[in-house]
Amino acid sequence: MKQDRCKLWNPWAAAGWSLLFSPAFGAWLHAANWHALGRPDKAVAARRWGWLVILAILLAGVMAALFERYARHLPLVATVALTATWVGFPAREHCRYVRATTGDDYRRRRWWPALLGGIAGWVALTLVSLGAATAMVGLGGFYL
Repeated sequence: MKQDRCKLWNPWAAAGWSLLFSPAFGAWLHAANWHALGRPDKAVAARRWGWLVILAILLAGVMAALFERYARHLPLVATVALTATWVGFPAREHCRYVRATTGDDYRRRRWWPALLGGIAGWVALTLVSLGAATAMVGLGGFYL
């Protein structure tokens, strides 16, 4: 498949939707784009960003739960810092690469499957969080 007619998600829109669904969402979409563009090395790096963001969100949530008094705002700070870093570097690089190689002349992928996946991700994260909170309360809870 020629690069100028690859089927891609709009990289700028993916970065924008990441403000709602987290940079993990955009990183996975950018990884799919990198793969379609024939850059598997960049796809692997984008997936690593996605996993890093997921891990950081989960870790920040656990830290906030365990150290409630000291880490109340940690999830928000971690999310803002990761989003700014991701948008400022890897997302921007991808957007510029797509524009330079395709001239914005590529076939657009439909957004509804990706957006449904983003919603499903938030539902799953909510269920995991509620399950963890319920387990902590059931065990008598503990806070440091």
